[in-house]
Amino acid sequence: MDETIKSEREKRRIQRKRKRQTRSIVTFMILFIMATVGVVSAQTQGYEVFYRGESLGYVQTSGVFQSAVDRIEKNVMECYNYDNIHLGDGFELIPSRIENPMDFDTCIQVLNSKNIPLYVSGADIFMDGQKIGTVTSLDKAQAVIAAYQSVNNKNQSELECVEVMVPLSETKDFAAMLSALKGRTK
Repeated sequence: MDETIKSEREKRRIQRKRKRQTRSIVTFMILFIMATVGVVSAQTQGYEVFYRGESLGYVQTSGVFQSAVDRIEKNVMECYNYDNIHLGDGFELIPSRIENPMDFDTCIQVLNSKNIPLYVSGADIFMDGQKIGTVTSLDKAQAVIAAYQSVNNKNQSELECVEVMVPLSETKDFAAMLSALKGRTK
């Protein structure tokens, strides 16, 4: 009987050992999977920056991209002395996994190197329904119209201005617009 009891005890000990091993392996695998998923998702979440379909690179957060755009716009506004300049239209941030994200300075360098056009909240000036040109703001358009009316000593009701978002390169300065209006009436 001693032999039976010993063998029964040995079987139970082996079963307990197997249960402990199985529990340990399952616990280790769960912890390993959770750690892997956490590390991978924490390190690879970010945004891919596109400009009109072309990938410019990756940023860790949308704030890095927006800060770079704001800095460029601020520098351009100071240079041109306008407060309504915007960098391009057509940017898109798409959430993606990233490997080598751009920092703030690198993002500025990439945006500057792409020759992205500058846009301005300007105004088109129309005479008799025909577009004469575009200036850099609605206030400047109204000033051009007022100057033209005072020079010609008549009230031109056929002049109007419409606010638009246009590339800065398509705008004219005050003198050029006044000359275009004068040339149109001759």
